Amino acid sequence: MYRNRTHTVPDRIVSISQPHVRPMVRGKKAADVEFGAKVSISLVDGYAFVDKIGWDNYSEAELLPDAVERYRRRYGHYPKAVLADKLYRNRNNLRYCKERGIRLSGPRLGRPPKDAVH
Repeated sequence: MYRNRTHTVPDRIVSISQPHVRPMVRGKKAADVEFGAKVSISLVDGYAFVDKIGWDNYSEAELLPDAVERYRRRYGHYPKAVLADKLYRNRNNLRYCKERGIRLSGPRLGRPPKDAVH
């Protein structure tokens, strides 16, 4: 870093005992950086299915169509509803679910109305 005059090292090892644990810049209010794997899980009738596990930052919202298609392959039909947080309720996912007759429920994306009680 000194010779190259840089302050970053891609895929650097942070823990000698756990070299797979690296910091992940998340940009959240509580913590800009988190450690450990990022896991996307689908819950169906009390069973958890790991859809993706990774050490790099990725957008979970983009995984919704793949998770729904895995559900269809596993059970032979689309789910009636998908319960997700507001990150998943974007235009693409809402359109995708609507085209397949799936109700995408959860909090709405965007600001609350001006008269909302906090």
